[in-house]
Amino acid sequence: MSKYIPLSYLKDTSGIVNYCKECKIPVYVTRNGTPEMVIMDADFFDNYLSPYMIDGEIDVAKVLEYMPLFINIKTLKNTGELSKRCAETKNAIHIIKNGVGELVIMSLEVYNRCKESALSAMQNHL
Repeated sequence: MSKYIPLSYLKDTSGIVNYCKECKIPVYVTRNGTPEMVIMDADFFDNYLSPYMIDGEIDVAKVLEYMPLFINIKTLKNTGELSKRCAETKNAIHIIKNGVGELVIMSLEVYNRCKESALSAMQNHL
């Protein structure tokens, strides 16, 4: 079951951190009812979407191409800038709170690419 929240909910930084940790799945962020980004707990991202391994080796080209960005959690309040950054980057943006990675946010395009890569990798190992 998918979860959806409006873009304005990102302004409640403490609330969104707790919500993402409780959901334990990616949450679609919508603008005017249309999904635009996906936000999730950093642990979920690290465990399920970030591996870029090929035959047990890290694909360095992929890692460099999709080097993650890091922003402070207060940046969530500037939804226009956040939306622009998500649209411009090819990777997830890690959100830091008190020096610790708390959340990951990305464009819907990046999320779908990560999801497809993860599914493809799982099918190749079966």
